[in-house]
Amino acid sequence: MKKKILLGGFNRKQILFLKKNNNKVEFYLHKPLQKKIDKIDAFVSVSRKSFENFYYNDLHKYKSSISWVHLGAAGFDKYFHNNELSKKCKLTTGKIIQGPQVADHAMGLLLSLTRNINLVIKNGPFYRFKNRPIELRNKNALIVGYGGIGKCVAERAKGFGLNIDVVDHKYSPISNVVNNFHLIENYKKALKDKDIIFYTIPLTKKTEKLFNKGSIKYIKKGAFIINVCRGDVICFETLYKYLKNNHLRGAGSDVVDVEPIKKNHKLLKLSNFVYTPHIAGISDKLSGRNFKLIESNISRYANNDELINLANIIKGY
Repeated sequence: MKKKILLGGFNRKQILFLKKNNNKVEFYLHKPLQKKIDKIDAFVSVSRKSFENFYYNDLHKYKSSISWVHLGAAGFDKYFHNNELSKKCKLTTGKIIQGPQVADHAMGLLLSLTRNINLVIKNGPFYRFKNRPIELRNKNALIVGYGGIGKCVAERAKGFGLNIDVVDHKYSPISNVVNNFHLIENYKKALKDKDIIFYTIPLTKKTEKLFNKGSIKYIKKGAFIINVCRGDVICFETLYKYLKNNHLRGAGSDVVDVEPIKKNHKLLKLSNFVYTPHIAGISDKLSGRNFKLIESNISRYANNDELINLANIIKGY
């Protein structure tokens, strides 16, 4: 019997390709459905928007029969809080494949601060900045979260001559890029003497407000904070206080705790804060990698093979 997969957000060319190359699968299109179906085996979304369309409107209809859901985005902290999926259902996401562009973005945020580019853009080419731009070579960096994004940040940071330490919840293969590896329980100790701290960690109950009024005490004066993961990893009240009093030299963030950010948000008024509106995951190459992942997983699902990019709903990543 063919497996029934409901597709969300795919274009005509992608749908034709999937149908042509998967004769063990019967595909249906979400919104509108081609025909009424009583149950489906899987739902596969190509984007967060198409996933949310299904999640908020139709998941309840199929949760008893569904055994695989694919979210075309990296983080899923907004979903699955009320056991909407059965224990037999597997979840895959777009984690890891977004690493290159998010890592590029992290370095872009950092460089805009260290080279005073943000000040020149805001104030014009004749602006006289008080502090000279700084070199990254031989500065000490900490990457909090060493997954698909963190590893890509480490590669780029090493190219700039940074000395790199890493914090993660589990050990990772030893790398010449990383000087010291710290487990998450030693996070505060790892913060000491770091010039730059990158946050690239998933949002879970354990990582919520990881940067806070307690951890800031371990961060040296003049450090930079870069956040390209989730807004709620940062306590923005603490960030604002320590940017305003110049304990922190600067901070760059692609996210905030409440999105979209308000035009009159007090952080936007600070000259040492750089913000981008949650665009780090966008790139010209992502759609290709995303579709390749989905194509591989549909084939694996049809043949009862292990899926790629499995996520753990309980752990949050």
